[in-house]
Amino acid sequence: MPAGTAVLALDMGATKLAAGIGAPDGEVTRVATAPTRAEEGAETVLKRALELAQQVHQKATDAGEQIQAIGISTMGYTHEDRVELATNVPGWTELRIPAAVHGAFPDLPTAIGNDVHVAAQAEMAWGSLQGVSDAIYLNLGSGISAGIICGGRFLAGADGAAGEVGYTLFRGQPEPQMAADGIGPFEAHFGGAGAARRLVQEGLPPSVADTLAIADTNRKARDLIDELWTGIAVLVVNMCAVLNPSVVSLGGGYVRGESDENAGSGLVERIRDLTQRAAPIPPRITRARFGGDASLRGAVAIALARTTGATTEALAKAAGAPTGAPA
Repeated sequence: MPAGTAVLALDMGATKLAAGIGAPDGEVTRVATAPTRAEEGAETVLKRALELAQQVHQKATDAGEQIQAIGISTMGYTHEDRVELATNVPGWTELRIPAAVHGAFPDLPTAIGNDVHVAAQAEMAWGSLQGVSDAIYLNLGSGISAGIICGGRFLAGADGAAGEVGYTLFRGQPEPQMAADGIGPFEAHFGGAGAARRLVQEGLPPSVADTLAIADTNRKARDLIDELWTGIAVLVVNMCAVLNPSVVSLGGGYVRGESDENAGSGLVERIRDLTQRAAPIPPRITRARFGGDASLRGAVAIALARTTGATTEALAKAAGAPTGAPA
């Protein structure tokens, strides 16, 4: 990969927009952020996101940096004339994102990917899944979705939507609302937004973090957290039975900030315990290396691949970092 290669990265999330300049080692500089403000509507959010990226790009070029491509991480699955499976921002599914990006950056090669999928590719290139041939990256938070690595290659699926485990029918029967209604039943029940609605209904604090804080002294809080964590652990076991990964890397708000020294929510240990007892061949369970910037770094990865043709394995070698991550 040419020395000094730099790319522009843009992450368009449900709550935050972020842009920065990425290097071949996955590091991102000149980072600028802004709230998404989804209530303003899709067209306005996209316009503001591209303006944020243009500001970062201008500062970089003014400083003499040569930007080779732009990588974009966003909700859902982007096509030329629509976006599939993106309901967080009103009107997002009707956007023509590639045309808008070309209008803002006509001279830059463009790569656009799903936020969780590109976060998984960042972990493959520079993080917890370096050198791992068969693995699962599982995002656990407001949304619940996975990135799957098979035989050293990222698994996209027939329509690019492999890993949408939030649509699982977790009760073993049809749900009142399912994919045809724009609802992922598992995510709606176990994800952060769905869990918050249930917490409020039970008279508990309206966030998983706040409910965790009182779980030691509040039986209702303890029982609900136990249900959430067990349900997520069961999902992991079922994925392991199908895919036989050697590593499962956990990211997202539910596990962010946890470490072996700080047990945090207890979710990682719940998953480890159940996979050891229930998975046919238990994988190693680890936390993702990257936190809230995972998708932005993933945008760097797909931009580098777009402009240099580098695989995630090549990116990992270029970074010169050790393979794997602490268990």
